[in-house]
Amino acid sequence: MYSIKVDKTLQQFTKIFYQIGIWQNDEEPNYRKIGKKIFYTSFGALLPIFYVTNVFLCDDRNESIFSVQAVIMTTVIYVKSLYLLFKKPEILAFLNDQIVVHSIENREEYERANKKIKKFIGFVRPYFLSISITAALLILIKLPTFSTDKGLPVFISFSWNNSEMVYWLAYLFVSLSVVLYSVVNYITALIWYIMLNYSIEYELLGNKLKNVGGPTELSEKTFNSVPQSNKFVENLIIVVKSHRNMIETVQRFRSCFSTLFMAQIITSGIIICVAVYSLGFASNQNIVQTEMYCCILCYGIFDIFMVMYLANDITDASDRLSYCLFQSNWIEQTESCKKYVLIMGEVLKQPQQLVVLIYPMNLETFMRIIKGAYSMFNILKQFQ
Repeated sequence: MYSIKVDKTLQQFTKIFYQIGIWQNDEEPNYRKIGKKIFYTSFGALLPIFYVTNVFLCDDRNESIFSVQAVIMTTVIYVKSLYLLFKKPEILAFLNDQIVVHSIENREEYERANKKIKKFIGFVRPYFLSISITAALLILIKLPTFSTDKGLPVFISFSWNNSEMVYWLAYLFVSLSVVLYSVVNYITALIWYIMLNYSIEYELLGNKLKNVGGPTELSEKTFNSVPQSNKFVENLIIVVKSHRNMIETVQRFRSCFSTLFMAQIITSGIIICVAVYSLGFASNQNIVQTEMYCCILCYGIFDIFMVMYLANDITDASDRLSYCLFQSNWIEQTESCKKYVLIMGEVLKQPQQLVVLIYPMNLETFMRIIKGAYSMFNILKQFQ
């Protein structure tokens, strides 16, 4: 029996959550836990409020448009921070669930699943590394020793301020907020990883259905003295229970993160639109500023694309289960076994689909978001 442990990169992300106090250890007193949650809840809400203020007070129209985008982005990340603060048990339960860890009997299946996860981690590492590097550059490039315009990180001019003390406090606040929001965004990798493993588990279920009447390492030990038809039914019952548990777990996952998914669906088109506008029409004389806009554009695309792609993958993998069932040697079984197979086939005709409110989470919805972003960009361009 093989199992796949959570990758070291994702384990490091969870350690960071504990180290900075977003997640608390069970040994900590309750008053400290409550105090940390109140602090991060209050402090995290200040950055969107700051950008809202800058929308109305700054003189540059392009900066105002960018600040609107920043309000939307930081609000969504703030929602992620609330999930981290108040949904820790649920996140860890999903992450350490047997469905995500997997219990694989076949060596080839284990290697295929492990290869798929390693390919995913190969994308996650540079993606979140680029976000962290961009955040560090945004803070360093606006250090007073390197900058004379008294601007703030994320290229906020702060032109409506005349006080030196207020400037230093704002600089410290924005710098700390950028670091915090970069760390909070690591929850995205955990969500992606859980969804990826759901699609892998559906593929493993499909392989079990194909071999439901054939010998496996488990069946040889358990059913070696059982008639073939009884063994087929027993194996089918095991797979049916696994399938039912899979449906319940995925629905519980969707219900837990539905608010976050809805926020991403509603706001991602605006983030992509304004990022393209900023790259095309804003003043990009600073290479770091251009890099920031590119990073925001990539973030806006991948933040919604990966969720839709992985949800679509779950639907496709579950949709193949009925085909896998009829690839088994069901035709050689007794009439009663065939009835069980036909009933199961009817159940499997309805694939697992993640739906948030009225929006199915799939690649078609992603394309609608991109088209909506393009339409908004054309409207925004007319005011240039």
